[in-house]
Order: sequence, then C-alpha cells, then structure tokens
Amino acid sequence: MQKILSTIFILFFILMHNTSSAQEIISELKYNSALLFDSHHSKLRSTDTLSLPFIDDFSYSQLDPNHKYPDQNLWLDKDCFVNTTYPVLPPSIGVATFDGLNEYGIPYDTTGVVQQAESDTLTSLPIHMETLSPADSVYLSFFYEKMGVGDYPNIGDILLLELKKSDGSWNEVWQMDGDASAPTIIKFRQLMVPVTDNSYFFNNFQFRFRNIATTSGNNDHWHIDYVRLYAGRSIADTLIQDVAAIYTPGTILKNYEFMPWTQFRNNQPEETLSTFPFTILNNNNVTMNTAIQYFADEIYSSSNVFSSSTSALNFNAGTSVVQANSTFPVGAVPPGDSALLIIKCKATATPDDLRQNDSAYRVQPFFNYYAHDDGSAEKAYGLNAAGGKIAVKYKVNIPDTLRAVQFHFAHIDADISDKLFSILIWKSLVPNTQLIYEQDFLKPSYIDSINGFATYILDTPKLITDTFYVGMLQSFPNFYNVGLDRNTDSHLNSYYNVTGVWSQSSYSGSLMIRPVVGAELPFTSTKNISSNTIKVNCYPNPVENMLHVNVTGIKHAELIITDISGRTMRKSDGIYEDIFVGDFSAGMYLLTVIDKQSKQSFTTRFIKN
Repeated sequence: MQKILSTIFILFFILMHNTSSAQEIISELKYNSALLFDSHHSKLRSTDTLSLPFIDDFSYSQLDPNHKYPDQNLWLDKDCFVNTTYPVLPPSIGVATFDGLNEYGIPYDTTGVVQQAESDTLTSLPIHMETLSPADSVYLSFFYEKMGVGDYPNIGDILLLELKKSDGSWNEVWQMDGDASAPTIIKFRQLMVPVTDNSYFFNNFQFRFRNIATTSGNNDHWHIDYVRLYAGRSIADTLIQDVAAIYTPGTILKNYEFMPWTQFRNNQPEETLSTFPFTILNNNNVTMNTAIQYFADEIYSSSNVFSSSTSALNFNAGTSVVQANSTFPVGAVPPGDSALLIIKCKATATPDDLRQNDSAYRVQPFFNYYAHDDGSAEKAYGLNAAGGKIAVKYKVNIPDTLRAVQFHFAHIDADISDKLFSILIWKSLVPNTQLIYEQDFLKPSYIDSINGFATYILDTPKLITDTFYVGMLQSFPNFYNVGLDRNTDSHLNSYYNVTGVWSQSSYSGSLMIRPVVGAELPFTSTKNISSNTIKVNCYPNPVENMLHVNVTGIKHAELIITDISGRTMRKSDGIYEDIFVGDFSAGMYLLTVIDKQSKQSFTTRFIKN
C-alpha cells in the first residue's frame, strides 16, 4: 500500500508540472560543509610581535586538524578557508579563499537578502618595522586568483589590501574588482606592493586583505597564495626559488576515489591504476633538478606498505609537471574489514626557499563505502522536475550486502528538509530499466555523518552481486541539490531521467551519492538517518522569537539546542511545543532530540533572525 500511495503521489506531481523544460541545473553553494561541522580547533597564538621576513604559502599539512584556517601564529583572523580544492594551478599547495561565508562556513547574512557587503578579513599579527625606513626598500608581494573552480566575482565583488599606519588608521593600497564578463578563471598573478610611507615603519605594523562579496552564500571566490613581506627588494623581485607541490596526490584507485577494503583487498590488479598523479611546480627561473620520492603507510597495522626509490626529474622554469608515480600492492594487511593508507609524496630541489610545501599527503581510506567524489562539494546538482530521478553506477567484485545510501545534500538558500524523496536501487538502466529496491517517504537531511553525508539505512538490506545503480526519485519540482565535486569527474557514471528516458549527465564532476556495503551498521549517531527513526520539524525557519517544535515517534526525550560552535543554549528533559529563542543572537542553531529509551536521536537546524 505504501508504494502504491507513493506512486500516485508522484504521478500527481508529474501531471501538475510541465517537464518539457526539465533539465540538469548546477548551482552555487550557500554553506561550506568542510567548515560548518568542523570542531574549530584553536592553537595557542604567539604573543610576540613578528619580525621580517613574513612568509606564508598556506601549505599546511592536511593531517593537521587546524589546516582549514590561517596559521594563528601569523594571522589574526580565521575568516578565510584554507584549502587545496578551489584553486587552479596555485604556486604552492594550499590557498586562502575569500567568499561570502564566515569562519563557520555560514553566510554572513542569513536573512536571505542578496546584497554585497564586507565579508572575510585576513589580518597579519603585529610586525616589527620600527628599525626600518623607506630607504630599506620593503615590498609586500602575493599571488591572487579569480574564481578557480568556485564562483565568479562580478562587478562590486572586490578583493583589497590595506596597510596600517602608526596612528591606527588603515590605508587601502590595492583593490581588484570583479567584472560582468563570462566566467573565466583569471589564473594566479603576483602583485608587488611597495611599502614607502614613513607612517608604516613602526612597531606593531600590520597589513590585511578584505573582500566585498554577496554575503548570502558561498559566492564570489578570490584565492591568495604566497604572501611575502621583507626588506631589500625591488619591483622586479618576483622570483621564488621554490619547487612546490600544488595539489593533493591523486587516488591510487582506477574506478573510484574510495572503495571498501573487502572489495579491494583481493582484487587489487583490477582496481588499481598503474600510476597516480603528483603535481609539482617550478617557481624558479631556471631548470631545476628535483628528487621525487613517495611512501605509503597503513595505519591500523602500523606497517610501511611501500617506499619508493628516489628518482630525478628536470623540468623547466615556471612550469608544472604531473609526476606519474607508479602504484604499489597494498598487501593483505590489516586482516579486518577496513584499512587506512597515508601516502606522502615529496619533491626536493636545491636551492629552495620553503621546504614545507615540498610534501603533499593523500589519505586513502578503505572503509565500507564506495565514492566517485573526493568528499568536497564545489557546486550543487539538481533537477527541476517532480518525478525526476538521478542515479550513480557502481560495481562489486564479490557479492555483498547493500546496507545504506549516503547523500550529501548541499546547502543552498532554500531548505527542502520537509520535501519527500525515495531511494531507488537499479540492477540496470539502459536499455532495460530494472528496479530492484525502493524506499519511500524520506526527507533530505543536512546533518553530517561522514564528510558531510547523511546516511539513510535501508529498511531491507539488499544483496548485490555485480553492477548496480543507487540514486533517488524526487517528489517535488524543487532543486534537491546533491553535492557536486568538481575536482573529480565521473559524469560517465552519472545519469538522470526527467522524461522517462535515462541520459548520461552532461556536467563534469562527481555526484556525492555513496552506497554503504558490508556488515550490519551499528549506527546510533545523531548524524545518521533511517526512514523509521525519529522525525523532528521546527518552524518558522528562520525564526524571530517563538520556535514551534513538532516531534513524532518518541515518548521520553531530551531536547538540546546548541549554537554552531557547540555551546548549549537550551536543554530540557521533555518536549516543549513552543520554545522562546528571542534572546538568541542571529545565526544558525542545531536542535537535537534524543530518545532516552532507544538512544536514537535526530538533529535538525534553524536560523535565528
């Protein structure tokens, strides 16, 4: 009966809406999930005034939990997003990205008003300049890029640089505005800024970058890299004697970014690439002789899987090279159902101004899920049709049990967590569509479980023996906005259907839909969703004063409201239909309801205006 009602419901919407113009739509993100659910670690900041030279290329180790934020021993602010996924051909691995989001990955303006306003700020710590003068020829230099793989800055979307004077005022010395042309990546350019005014040469001198952006979302991207301030320079002093890694090493897998250990362990020849990419850049003005080496360690067994011999590479000045490193057998360790590789690639040349960017790391987990994506959403993918379907292709090497499907629903202006969708599993799509599983009456969730994914546990686990397709059917014409990773491209494995005919996706990238296979899932986390667990709804959203909470499927509960940093704002041992939040500051909050008996819980979110 449930599936009959679901089918009638969906057919009604198909008849009510014209699907002749239905199509794939790519949208900009509203939030940054890499920051939204980050634990926001803080380092102890140095209290000393900095001395020259000041150098930061944002090449922080990806194994450092603070790598998403500017180094607090150099910078005062945490607004910018330090990342390796948004830039195109940076001078060094890692950039500071300016956008319309704050340090928590939330829009500066959550009212829904689309306007351009001041957004991110990146301010240096105080610097000793009192012993210098204009005669010492001090220059501040940096690289900047427009858009990258993000959103294009238009007219009024400004990146600017300011220097602090001894009287405490800030002087703007440079700005770059967006434009109205067709979106085109403006690749990294280096800018030289002379520091010549006497008022800059004092103790506690500072400089800062700021941007003006559309503050309602993840918009208007500028990226900066390789910031350098020191004396004895000239306008022509643009040379950096540095060979640097510029991207995270690529996956060693042939068909996926990630896959289960049980499916990989005994099928490595079929699943492993012959080589994996490691991209480096010669920032020097001469050909550099560079030593390349890489290592792989398996964490659970504490074993070294592979150590390469050192190879020599010569490459020309100012060019990048994709080094094709030979892959390696991982072996059968560990014996369990999971493995975790840490691959370190290193490029060493002499002379070299900065050693910390010589190395780049690839974290290669082998857990219980498949993924074509790298875990980072740069765009959102949606269909504008009720009854629209999307599907992603996968294949098991040995028979396995499909337990759940993970979705990354991207954060866009409209919250559609009240809309229905169905999980669908197919054995084949073309030429004959063969549906083998359907689970109805689900709702999108924006709560993380693994790297921004909500996990929907199947009511009935499904045996999978070969190729299969996982996806969804949307019950409404709203854009459901599944995350789209633009740094990998598996569009040949992505399909959509809005007219009764399956088509391959025309957009490069990877849909962030992941099947979970293997042993029974022991989930009790608030970040995993099952169709038969607690249902929580709160409204209005955004809210001014009184928040109405509606809970079903639970009798004895605990309710907790926390702010985005994890601070508890309200807590009760019962469910209250109306909760006063008028004294909360404007921003996003999480509402969690915990069943005291089953320990199951559900978390939703609301915005306080």
